[in-house]
Amino acid sequence: MNADSFTILRQILSGRSISSFEEIHFENTEIESICKELITIRELLVKFSNGDLDDNITIRGAIAGCLKTLQANLRHLTWQVQQVAEGDFSQRVEFMGVFSQAFNSMVVQLERSLTDLRESEKRLLKLNNELQDEIRFRKAAEKEVKRSEERWNLAVQCSRDGIWDINLSSKEAWYSERFLEMFQYSSEDLPEDLRWDLLVHPDDNEAADILYRIYALGECHQPFSVECRIRCHDDSYLWVRIRGMPIKEDADSPSRIIGVTSDISFQKETETALAHRAMHDNLTGLPNRYLLDDRLRQHVANALRNDSAFIFVMMDLDNFKGVNDTYGHSAGDILLIELGKQVSNCIRNTDTVARLGGDEFVFIYTCAKGKELFATEQVMHRLYQSFQTQVNLGEVMYTIHSSMGVSFFPQHATDVTSLFERADEALYLAKERGKNTFAIWEPAAKEVAEKVNRETKAGLRPTR
Repeated sequence: MNADSFTILRQILSGRSISSFEEIHFENTEIESICKELITIRELLVKFSNGDLDDNITIRGAIAGCLKTLQANLRHLTWQVQQVAEGDFSQRVEFMGVFSQAFNSMVVQLERSLTDLRESEKRLLKLNNELQDEIRFRKAAEKEVKRSEERWNLAVQCSRDGIWDINLSSKEAWYSERFLEMFQYSSEDLPEDLRWDLLVHPDDNEAADILYRIYALGECHQPFSVECRIRCHDDSYLWVRIRGMPIKEDADSPSRIIGVTSDISFQKETETALAHRAMHDNLTGLPNRYLLDDRLRQHVANALRNDSAFIFVMMDLDNFKGVNDTYGHSAGDILLIELGKQVSNCIRNTDTVARLGGDEFVFIYTCAKGKELFATEQVMHRLYQSFQTQVNLGEVMYTIHSSMGVSFFPQHATDVTSLFERADEALYLAKERGKNTFAIWEPAAKEVAEKVNRETKAGLRPTR
């Protein structure tokens, strides 16, 4: 290789341009080929550096392979950069060593930064919306406060409930006109030191304990609702429901209580009437089977506690079906009512009379132990004497005929079920003896009852 060839190679490798490559005379064709390929490589690298990656690589060999790989990598990298620019942060470079790490780290950071920007944008937008809402809310609240004041004044004037406001520390109170009206007070005669806890009916003191804590202790930590009777200005009592709500202002504990008081007299009267109807016979007004069970348990408990006794009597009307069939059911009702009255008049107020249903009645008569027979004879004498007075059934005057079965507690039975069974067996015995009489339970009464039941099932005789 001569000096001119070295000069040309040096110019190519140093990056200098060769203006007239065709005029250069090369003594060796291989040198000329090398120079041309170097120039081609240099031109490709220049284009690569300027982002022009579309030229075909015409040279061959290992260097050409490296150039093609570089071109492909640069194309793929360019595409990945475009994807990242369009928001695809899933792109990663795995083929360029340290550059790959730097590129991938940049993509991750860009993604985080964009996410942070979007979150910041959301927060700013939300904050702006909240500020706009707060402005609208404040304006609406100002209007609502005015409307609420108007509604409150109207509600106080129109409400049928009494409204009140009590200061827990000073006990100063404000009462609505309706509240004063309910308890028959006026603003002139209302005492300044009025304490509602002292006006509670004695039977309701336990239920209304919250009123004592409010007035005497000045404490109320949670909403409450109580039903009690309050003494009015004329000393009568009124059933009311008192509901209160403690109010915290600047302190940690409540400083006021605001509430309403409702007149529930009608509700209580209705509840009492319903309870009475549930436990009493609709026709005679006497206790029914449910109340009888409760009364019977009380009689048993008293007898055991006081070491006393009582007689248990089951009774029914003789030929009651004939009265209904002959004179009508209204006449039968009159007879049942009159029987209940006469039995009630013949026993004490502390004893019990009940109607089981149909023409079946029960009464309980307390006595001392050992006096059961004497007590039975006394009460039966009074009863049958009273039955001599005829009953006006509308179309006819009728004389009551009744059969009764008697059992003693605890002489004949110590449990309610057995007491019922033995009184019922004694009633069969009274029927067997000719009706319109009474029978006291005895062992033979059971045999009579079983015989009657067998004959009834066989259709030999009607039921009682």
